[in-house]
Amino acid sequence: MSRNAQRLVTAAFLLFLGLALAATLLREEETYSFFENRTLAPKPVYSAQADGDGSYFSGWERYLSDHAAGRNTLLRLKTQLDLALGRPVVNDVVVTEEALLPYLPERPVDRGAVSRQAGAMADRLAEIQAAVEGYGGYYCYVGVPCQYACREEDYPWYLNNRADLSAWSVQELSRAAAERGVNFLDMGPVFRTQPDPDRLTSAVDNHYSIQGAYLTYRTILERINAQAELEVPVLGEEDVTISQVPNRYLGSRTRKLLAQEWREDALYRLDPVEAVPFTRYNYGKETYSSLYALPEHPWEDVTYNLYMGGDLAETLIDTGREELPSVLVYGDSFTNALECVMYLSFDKMYSLDLRHYKDMSLEDYIAGTRPQVVVCIRDYESLLDLGANGGG
Repeated sequence: MSRNAQRLVTAAFLLFLGLALAATLLREEETYSFFENRTLAPKPVYSAQADGDGSYFSGWERYLSDHAAGRNTLLRLKTQLDLALGRPVVNDVVVTEEALLPYLPERPVDRGAVSRQAGAMADRLAEIQAAVEGYGGYYCYVGVPCQYACREEDYPWYLNNRADLSAWSVQELSRAAAERGVNFLDMGPVFRTQPDPDRLTSAVDNHYSIQGAYLTYRTILERINAQAELEVPVLGEEDVTISQVPNRYLGSRTRKLLAQEWREDALYRLDPVEAVPFTRYNYGKETYSSLYALPEHPWEDVTYNLYMGGDLAETLIDTGREELPSVLVYGDSFTNALECVMYLSFDKMYSLDLRHYKDMSLEDYIAGTRPQVVVCIRDYESLLDLGANGGG
């Protein structure tokens, strides 16, 4: 190649890089990747310290990678290629015939560390339970199997399914909770004994289905009525209708595959046969009287944010039935579908997600509202996590 040709190729390459950089910097900045289901890297802010430790320039590298023009198109092409090659893990999603599952790196289970963590969690739960019982309330900590725990057998034999970690975590928390008198309800055995356990979870998302939420609701209330001096009405199958939402469902695993791979799955809603009127408050302000965030058109996709509109810091559903007790449900996104059912049996249903609610501590909120029932919902992945909803 002649020197002039080399110069032409170099100039063309530099022009391409310059145009790509300009397109990246001039395009409207996004903060969240819908398909990857994560927050994108923010634009780095210069400081002498950041310059000195190298974090300023590495921040620019992450920013330009996350915000590159045409990034979704390139990711989609790469995903299509990986799927065509039949790779078992694509974009950290385990692709199986039955489901799209999370990739779980192989790590040894440190049983001693799990036991200590379970003890610390039980200590914290004992403090919260004491605060509730101090005014005569009832407290329950509920563990719900997440997708990988419900579908352990769907994993290829050569990939980790965390079965050992899940079993040991539940066993140790059950032991530690019993030693401290903490009311712990493990939904794992309940799910496993159902005639069709797959309908309780999702094939394309981490959460349980509305059917799984309904089973959790009934199990919690049956325990409350057996252990506490409360008579909470429990809606049976004849009292509710469960119907499929017509919109196409994009679960979090499907989104991570940029909607290039599908598994048969859908979202459902639950409604009482006899309507229960209510007033809804978000962050203390009266808002729309709806539990399900349905799109305007049937051809629009839905995500798990269908339930309660997603992860909100604070919500109150007031049914105006003062003869019934009140309930506080707190936790992360696993509370959302349950909230669409739980309000049916209570006068007021408070809900908190302490990852986002920062106005006061959990104990202060409980002291201010004094609900007769307080329930924490945690999936197996976060069962022993003392942060946010675990520590209160």
